[in-house]
Amino acid sequence: MSNPNPLFQELSFDPEQVTAVNQAYDLACRTLQNIGQLEVDREIIAKGILQAAGSGERDANKLCERAILGLTPVDYRQHGT
Repeated sequence: MSNPNPLFQELSFDPEQVTAVNQAYDLACRTLQNIGQLEVDREIIAKGILQAAGSGERDANKLCERAILGLTPVDYRQHGT
């Protein structure tokens, strides 16, 4: 991935994990958009992915899933408030 997300540029992960984090972020944003939930603050999504990646997860699909499943109703309302 040639243009990593700026939210992830300062990661202390290996290149494989940085790629997985970026892929997971893109997938999570597309997934939320596809189900009509784009109002979630993208920083909240990024934090969820980073938390999952910090535990050693390297699979982009699992990182995405853990970030989305970790969202609460409050997270959906925080965007734009």
